[in-house]
Amino acid sequence: MIDGQRIAQLRGIRKMTQQQLVDRIPGLRQSRLSRIEKNLAQPNEELLALLAVELGVLADFFSRNALPTLAAHSPQFRARSRLTASSRASALQWAQLSYEALSELRTFGSSIPVCLPKMNGATPAGAAREIRKILGLNTTQPVPYLLLALERLGVTVLAVPYDDNALDAFSAWQGTEPVICLLGGRPGDRIRYSVAHELGHLVLHDEASVAAKSLSRGKDLEDEADAFAAELLTPSGVIARAMPSRPTLSSLAMLKTQWGVSIKSLIRRARELEVIDQDRAISLYKQISSRGWNRFEPGHVPVEKPRAFRKLAEIAYGDPINVGLFAKQRAWSEELAYGVLDQYARASDLPFDGTYHGSLIDFRENVIQLPVRRPKQR
Repeated sequence: MIDGQRIAQLRGIRKMTQQQLVDRIPGLRQSRLSRIEKNLAQPNEELLALLAVELGVLADFFSRNALPTLAAHSPQFRARSRLTASSRASALQWAQLSYEALSELRTFGSSIPVCLPKMNGATPAGAAREIRKILGLNTTQPVPYLLLALERLGVTVLAVPYDDNALDAFSAWQGTEPVICLLGGRPGDRIRYSVAHELGHLVLHDEASVAAKSLSRGKDLEDEADAFAAELLTPSGVIARAMPSRPTLSSLAMLKTQWGVSIKSLIRRARELEVIDQDRAISLYKQISSRGWNRFEPGHVPVEKPRAFRKLAEIAYGDPINVGLFAKQRAWSEELAYGVLDQYARASDLPFDGTYHGSLIDFRENVIQLPVRRPKQR
């Protein structure tokens, strides 16, 4: 017996309608596929094999038990006006697939305790300053490696091989577990800002806090998350002093490299802190647009990747990972397995000798330490 929702899940990942899948499989009708997905009918062995090939998995995948749905609950989902329902569904299904694999990998190690607080009633800036204290940072320090720091607080960071211009990331509390999901293909500064923004949602916005604040589920929530991200990444006191009196794109590009945020974010921050006036901000934005920098700016910010998923896979399947075995035990194709694993950092991708040895974040070791358990043979 298969679970027809597994077919729907894979269609969602590939943004395929039922009819588009039917068109790729000779003899299959949309009405029959609909019945199969609703568990009102079962495919024969030949059809099951064809579905597996088209959807990039092994046939066994369709009979695997699913975990409870990982859902990005409003207000945490950054649903922009141009985000289509199919794009949203695809991102959620990718996250679900990765979360299921992570849950299986956790049998080979112990999870990191969650140390991320909810701060209902706090101001965005106040909450950001408190999170900085928890991370062991003072107000003068850039956040050196944000994803690694959050994973050490017990935040689950998923990264998926899916790109959509209307969405960078989303987040949710899965019970008591904070989860952030990142989409692929983003430059380093956008990754850091998106993660900080989603962290703001996790810290500030659950259903109770939203109701208490009488905030809408749109712009007001996004503004609060943006304010949190700005204070977390660029604390107001130090960044105001670091700004030149008349910033240029060149001077802002230098600050970008130091603080790991975009030039556009620095312009917005300078305006918020009244370092520059509105006319100067507009002039700088126009210069960015005229140079074609709206999507990709100059100034190097390393691309960060989460680590815990690959670390657990290395514990279970060796380093380098035996991708064939990893894929087989997930009932994935090897192509799918490589695509997912490539979203996560190897130990060599992480910082070695860190700057902040005296803080709660110790970068002298560049891996997340997880207790090792012997792999289970299946």
